Amino acid sequence: MRNLLKWGWGTLLIFGVLLAGCTAIDGQRSVAHSRVRTRKVTRLDRVKVNRTRAKKSQTRLHQVGYTTPTLFMHGFGGNAGSTNHLIDEAQADGYANRTLLATVSPNGHVTWSGTWPKGTRHPEVQIVFQDNRNRNYHQDARWLKRVIKQLQRRYGITKFNYVGHSMGNTDIMMYETLFGQRKRLPQLQKYVAIAPPMLGNIVMNPWSVHTTNAANGRPSRFSPTFQQLVNHRQNIPNNQLQVLSIYGDLGNGANTDGTISVASARALKYLVGSRAKSFKEIELTGDDAAHGALPRRNPEVVQDMEEFLWG
Repeated sequence: MRNLLKWGWGTLLIFGVLLAGCTAIDGQRSVAHSRVRTRKVTRLDRVKVNRTRAKKSQTRLHQVGYTTPTLFMHGFGGNAGSTNHLIDEAQADGYANRTLLATVSPNGHVTWSGTWPKGTRHPEVQIVFQDNRNRNYHQDARWLKRVIKQLQRRYGITKFNYVGHSMGNTDIMMYETLFGQRKRLPQLQKYVAIAPPMLGNIVMNPWSVHTTNAANGRPSRFSPTFQQLVNHRQNIPNNQLQVLSIYGDLGNGANTDGTISVASARALKYLVGSRAKSFKEIELTGDDAAHGALPRRNPEVVQDMEEFLWG
């Protein structure tokens, strides 16, 4: 009997030890599993924190990065002097800051000068074509594209504004009808057209002086270049472009600014009006409304441009 009791207690003791060991092992496994889960959660939390920090860093970079530039383009026979007044007045008035000059050689090579520091408010970029008396608008459009792509590559721009005088308007419209639907390129947002010669000038096309415009700007006669632009205007992004068109009339009954007829300038409305997000025309009169005076010394042009682009 005593032997039986000893055997029974011994058996219970052995089972107790085994049970305690299993419990301890399960406890250790549970602790280990809990630690693993804790480590996983901690790692995920760190990833989230890092992503949040990255987003904040990207936001700060965007805030102090390269903002949307405004490109300034001269007309036929023009140079830096054609747009210096507009650029310098906008800077003096506290609206924008001159940054870069892109000089395009007769073979299309772009040379850059000036600086564009990060965080510059409303940067102004001046463009000068050394071959400034050609009327190869396809070539000019490709040169503009080269300038814009280099700005994209160097400064990461996705949008741009544009101020054009005279033939500089034909150039940008040819650019838009050729490349406007290429979404990988920076997109034109605001466009100030000063004396746009949509039908050419009065020396090339004297008939433009007597041309009339319908309410939507449609001229009673088209030039070959204007017809080409109209044929491809579907490439101008729809409901994106905001346009301010400023043109002059000397007020002597000739309906011109001395170089461009009123009808030629007003034809821009017909070209882009149905595609534009907004379109506004301003007619200026008097001596300062002469073709060359509009960008070089007319204070109303400066004021209207500043309010439209940055006001």
